[in-house]
Amino acid sequence: MAEKEADTIRLAILEEKLVNTAEVISKLDATIEKLSDLSVNVSKMLAVHEEKLEFARESAAETAKDMDVLEDKIQERMDEHSSRIRSVERRVWVGLGVFLTVSILLQSTIIPNFPILEERPAIIVPRN
Repeated sequence: MAEKEADTIRLAILEEKLVNTAEVISKLDATIEKLSDLSVNVSKMLAVHEEKLEFARESAAETAKDMDVLEDKIQERMDEHSSRIRSVERRVWVGLGVFLTVSILLQSTIIPNFPILEERPAIIVPRN
């Protein structure tokens, strides 16, 4: 009978351990389900972020392309304005040269014969 009681006690202990093990396995199953749900959600989130990154890359590439086009246009306009400025400067220098040449020619031909510039004495003598 003592053996029967010892077996009964052992059986009760084993049953309790089995119940505890079943609870642990049940909790592990629930944890595994939660982890798989979490994994699916993380995968979805990563896919969305990858789409956003791809869109940002495309947008950045388009922006860089637009900036290159604008840079080319600005360079063209700067070249155009620079050439116009050089043309105006050339005209100004040519005009200044013509003016100086004409003034030198006039000074050498007309001014010596100009009546206002004839030599007069320091004392003013009235003219009759």
